[in-house]
Amino acid sequence: MVKLVAIDLDGTLFDSKKNISLDNINAIKKAKQMGVKVVIATGRPFCGVRPVLETLDLLSDSDYVICYNGAKVLNVGTQELIFSRNVDGKLAKDLYSFSILNNVNIHAFRDNEELITPKHNPYTDVESRINKVPDHLFDFCKINDDDSFLKVMLVDEKEKLDNIENTIDPHFFEDYSMVRSSLIFLEFLNKETDKGLALEKLSAYLNIDMENVMAIGDAGNDLNMIIKAGYGVAMKNSFPYIKEAAKYQTDDNEHSGVAKAFERFVFNN
Repeated sequence: MVKLVAIDLDGTLFDSKKNISLDNINAIKKAKQMGVKVVIATGRPFCGVRPVLETLDLLSDSDYVICYNGAKVLNVGTQELIFSRNVDGKLAKDLYSFSILNNVNIHAFRDNEELITPKHNPYTDVESRINKVPDHLFDFCKINDDDSFLKVMLVDEKEKLDNIENTIDPHFFEDYSMVRSSLIFLEFLNKETDKGLALEKLSAYLNIDMENVMAIGDAGNDLNMIIKAGYGVAMKNSFPYIKEAAKYQTDDNEHSGVAKAFERFVFNN
C-alpha cells in the first residue's frame, strides 16, 4: 500500500512547456485527501519549487519537499530542516579549475541558497529563470576551502557535458556525488546526498517503510530514489537506464504519466 509518493518535476510532473496537467493536479490532490503524503523531489531550490507547491496545495505543516537533489529536506509549512548535506569550498575551486581547462561553464548554490557564477552564461540564465533566483557574479578564486555549498554544477551544452562525463577526473565522483540532472546540468553534491537517501531519511522521519513509497522520475538524479522505493516508476520518456532500473513504467510527461501511476498504484490498491 502506497503511503508516500515522491515526484520529480522536469520531464515527470511537468510537460515540455513546464505546465502541470489537470489530471496530474487532481490525482495529487485526491491522494492527499486520502492521507497519502505527496512530496516533490527536485534539484531546484525551495524558492524555485514553491510555485509548484502552491498549485498543488502542498503548503501545510504536514507537507514536505526534497530540494537540491536531496541536499535539503524541509517541512514546507514550518521551514523545519529535516535533513541536509553540504559540500565544501574546495570542491567549488577544484571544479572551477577543471571548468577553465575544459572551457565549460560553472555555477554553485551557497548554503544560504545564493546562486553564484564567475561569468554570465546562457545555462546559468536558464537556472536563474526557471527558479526565479538571481545569479551573482563572484570570483571563484576567492572561495575558501571551508565555505559551504549545497551543490556545484558544470553547466553547458549537451555535447560538452557528454564528453566531460566520460573524461572527468575520478576523484570528483570518488569524493562527491555526481548526477546528470538534465542535458545541460552536471551536478556535484555531498557523497551522502541524492534523492534516494533524502527519501529514505524523510520516510524514516515519517515512520513509513520504503516498501510503501512510490518514486516517479525520468533522469539520472532520480535513479536512486526509483531503485530504493517499493514502487519505483519510470516515465515513458525516461533515459533508457532509468527504465531498466525501475520496477514499473508509466506514460510520458506529455500524457499525464504521473496521474496514471497514481491510478494504478495508489487509487486501485
